[in-house]
Amino acid sequence: MAFSRPVMVKKNAQRKERALLLMLVGMLCVLLFFFAGLLMKTHREFQNFQERESRIEAKLIQARKEFAQKEAYLARLLGDPEFLERVVRERLGYARPDELLFRFSDEP
Repeated sequence: MAFSRPVMVKKNAQRKERALLLMLVGMLCVLLFFFAGLLMKTHREFQNFQERESRIEAKLIQARKEFAQKEAYLARLLGDPEFLERVVRERLGYARPDELLFRFSDEP
């Protein structure tokens, strides 16, 4: 019976080590799931920011195109007197003093 006591102490020590190991593995799994969730959330936010950036860049490209068109239109207005006269006649309805304008309605 002298030998049974140290064997029981070893078994208790082994059980404690096994329980401690299982707790550590469990905590490690919980931490892994937690950080995996954080990583997935961060990745989704990153994708959203990339999509937002691409939409904003597309709007910027469109705005630059419109600006270039309006700048060309303004340059043509300032540099081409015939174009300026045509625009004034069409948009504002101006006529020269010796001209007679006829306006027709689109309604039946």
